[in-house]
Amino acid sequence: MTAPATLTTARLHGARITAADRPLYRALWQEPEVVRTLGGPRTLAQIDAKIDRLVAMWHSHGFGVYTLREGDVACGYAGLAPTDAGGRDSVEILYGFAPAVWRRGLATEVARALVELALGELGLPEVCGFTWTENLGSRRVLELAGLIYRFEFDRADLPHRYYSLTRSPARGSPRDS
Repeated sequence: MTAPATLTTARLHGARITAADRPLYRALWQEPEVVRTLGGPRTLAQIDAKIDRLVAMWHSHGFGVYTLREGDVACGYAGLAPTDAGGRDSVEILYGFAPAVWRRGLATEVARALVELALGELGLPEVCGFTWTENLGSRRVLELAGLIYRFEFDRADLPHRYYSLTRSPARGSPRDS
């Protein structure tokens, strides 16, 4: 099944990432506050390669990342991506926002919409999220989106926390097992 081309929440509108979104992602992934919990700064070449992978993901998986706007202002991104984090194959929720819009509940709002998309419309068996152990903000977002803490693991030589939620096969609704 293919995810819709747009994702809308109460305050955000997302559209599939395109190469034209490059300036937003370059700015976000060079912002020290943003990359502090994402493995550190990246070169423009690394950023451009990541953007190309995210654009291609839509074609290979039928889902991917949305570039988010609040009104007319691009403010971040969020989406779904395949992962093998913690040694488990799953689909992860990803999100990132410009510091100017932090602490307003936008990440939680979009994470909840992505859980609903993944487990509902797309019918995926599980959705997960993981974050650096010290990133209390992202831990809280995942918890408020309904994901359950499962275990800790190392990624990029840093301790991370893995959260997930599975879909109940009988009812088609999320459960915590």
